[in-house]
Amino acid sequence: MVIRKAFKYRLKPKPEDELLLRQFAGSCRFVWNKALALQKERLNNGERCLAYNKLAVLLPEWKADFPFLKEIHSQPIQQTLMNLDRALKDAFDKKSPKHFPSFKRKGATADSFRYPQGFKLDGNRVYLPKSGWVAFFNSRPIEGNPRNVTVSRKGQHWFVSIQTEREVVEPSNRPSSSVGG
Repeated sequence: MVIRKAFKYRLKPKPEDELLLRQFAGSCRFVWNKALALQKERLNNGERCLAYNKLAVLLPEWKADFPFLKEIHSQPIQQTLMNLDRALKDAFDKKSPKHFPSFKRKGATADSFRYPQGFKLDGNRVYLPKSGWVAFFNSRPIEGNPRNVTVSRKGQHWFVSIQTEREVVEPSNRPSSSVGG
């Protein structure tokens, strides 16, 4: 049986690292808001929402229009579009609808972005593409194979959540006696 588990640690970013983390989070927030505005405009015009792959085609155009997006690694931006796609699908799910996605404001919610690949772990440091090595408080060992990394900010602190996957033996707990018998 495969188990996925996340290990969350507080980052120790240098001032220049923190600036990059803020820039990454801000760019992901910008892409979320731009894509959500496009989707709302399409819905208001009676059109269907664009799927992730159609939105991803627009990224090179957006990078040309907004040069600061070129400085950001493409994976967090693509993950942002995937998250929006999932949120829209959940909002229109007839069996268990969730609320419609809302625009993100700076400082109102915790900033975050995800790397599905390209990151590296080395003891108490994590390598984030286009950001470099960032130290973290390694309070417990990481068990399993790392699958993705999410960087988030809550309050004044930055955190890294490392999702791992590992194989475990399925429990075979068979009771030998009945309860109340």
